[in-house]
Amino acid sequence: MSGIISLINRNKEPVNQSLLRRMTDYMTFRGPDAQQTWHKDNIGFGHTLLRTTSDQERERQPFSLDERVWIVADVRLDGRKELVVALQANGRVITENAPDMELLLHAYHVWDTACVEHLQGDFVFIIWDERQQKLFCGRDQFGILPFYYAQVKNTLICSNTLNCIRLHPQISTDLNQQAVGDFLTRGMNMEWDTTIFNDIKRLPPAHTLTWQAGELNIQRYWQLPRIQPLIFYKKPQEYVEHFSELFEQAVSDRLRTERISTHISGGMDSTSIAATANKVLLERGKPCDFQAFTMRDRLMMPEEDSFASMVAHYIGIPLNEINAEGYLCHVPSENPSTPLPEPNGIPARSAGNELTQRCADHARVVLTGFGGDPGLRFGEFDFLVWWKHGLRREIFQVLGHYLHTHRPPKLFLRQGRAYWRKITKQKVEFPTWFNADFVKQQDLQQRYEQIHAESIDYVARYGMANTPFWSNIFEQADPGSTGIPIKHYYPFFDLRLVNFMVSIPPIPWLVNKNILRDSMKGKLPEAVRTRPKIVFKAPEEYIQGTRESVGLWAGDLLRNTPGLEEYVNVGELLECLESEEIDTQKLMGLEKTLTVAYWLRSYQVVSPNKAKLEAVSVY
Repeated sequence: MSGIISLINRNKEPVNQSLLRRMTDYMTFRGPDAQQTWHKDNIGFGHTLLRTTSDQERERQPFSLDERVWIVADVRLDGRKELVVALQANGRVITENAPDMELLLHAYHVWDTACVEHLQGDFVFIIWDERQQKLFCGRDQFGILPFYYAQVKNTLICSNTLNCIRLHPQISTDLNQQAVGDFLTRGMNMEWDTTIFNDIKRLPPAHTLTWQAGELNIQRYWQLPRIQPLIFYKKPQEYVEHFSELFEQAVSDRLRTERISTHISGGMDSTSIAATANKVLLERGKPCDFQAFTMRDRLMMPEEDSFASMVAHYIGIPLNEINAEGYLCHVPSENPSTPLPEPNGIPARSAGNELTQRCADHARVVLTGFGGDPGLRFGEFDFLVWWKHGLRREIFQVLGHYLHTHRPPKLFLRQGRAYWRKITKQKVEFPTWFNADFVKQQDLQQRYEQIHAESIDYVARYGMANTPFWSNIFEQADPGSTGIPIKHYYPFFDLRLVNFMVSIPPIPWLVNKNILRDSMKGKLPEAVRTRPKIVFKAPEEYIQGTRESVGLWAGDLLRNTPGLEEYVNVGELLECLESEEIDTQKLMGLEKTLTVAYWLRSYQVVSPNKAKLEAVSVY
């Protein structure tokens, strides 16, 4: 993923060119192909390029069509043909194989700030319009790509790399205490518009940022509805055919290079993407090095690698295995090689980064199956959510259509009501090692209950764009967090596909992912296509490894991290780590706390001297 940065001084002072270059150079780890800056008066842009499509061979940024409106962007557009037709109908002359960034800038020239309403795909961009003295920025509908900004004294800083913004000398190291509480209890920041640093804000997905005449305006431009007008086909097969067409289009639009990696597991989501991608590539008849990558952990997931191997053999693509066993027991280095922007995990204790690096060694892009679970989910209490939000007519429409076209449905109402009561009345008990004063000061009990109630409402398709959970997952895979230059693609988050999934009768199509399973008949092995979803639990070996971590590294981390006592009772936590009463749930809580401690120590190493932050990066 390319890196972007902008500096604008509101008091009309010339931009600091040395600082702009230094902040741009820092992002070379995520854009190794080209680095360039542009500045004029009080505005400056920086860009580091990671080429991920064939049309980017001639791309140069910062870019302008007329020397008056400039852009830096990281963008991959869906529906390019339709967008080009619309632009040409408005008098724009589009060069053959124009990069997506150039199409985006044409769209701004035609529709001004409304251009985002015509865009689909993964994008963040910054546009400077000299004619109107206006800075205009946008982030895609689902937050696939990150975007951060900060206002300090007379300067507005925008970037898709949090640690890049931290390089600015006016950015403080003060922490956002609510975010720290979220990381301890949920493992991620559950606010759309904040980061763990008080000075640095996050632009939410489906929002734009406009700066003009000294005024900053944040505005939403799109909202995923809870339900679209329902589609009722006469024949069940029509649903499967329509889904298959959109699913193949979503995958195909992400195959724009000659080397591609794909994640693959033993479930339906990633394997369906891999099989569809291979089908599209074979039909194109052009050379493409398409390879699958999987993690093997027979302690945690005894059969996953066997099913992954079965799929790779069935569709005929190479499979690369990463041995993930025992990672949770690894001893992390004192400080990560790439400074972690936020406490999103301890890299050495997860095989995720090794999987990402292996994929990046092969290609600049990787397909993933994230989004299949929420996008294709309709569970026990979903009708209760519909009823709560006044969608009662739609409930009877769906049931009536199902009775007309299928056998009598499972209504789930009784078990759904029982499950709803269970999870809504579940008492929250925080770990005993949390600092009681911090819990009270931040009112973590009320905060957790609020987030928990919202997560119930947002667990399915509606939550794909209406909870920070997924945009947090995307940011954790971003090069700004991993230090690895590769772009992750998420076909299940294709806007055209999501709009269809919120338009079809959920029964029977979203029960047990039926529509995906039906669409993959003959394309996947039956053993995989009919396999139920598996929930994994931590094995005793990992729990024992957590106990042993005290003497190896965790004890030193907890005792010698300045400021940790503000959040954690270290003595209580050490006792818990050494106890015999660690189960899977408690292990997850321990891991969140250790992650915050690890981040606090590494953050404090680099914070006093920002030059260290600049120097420590992966090239």
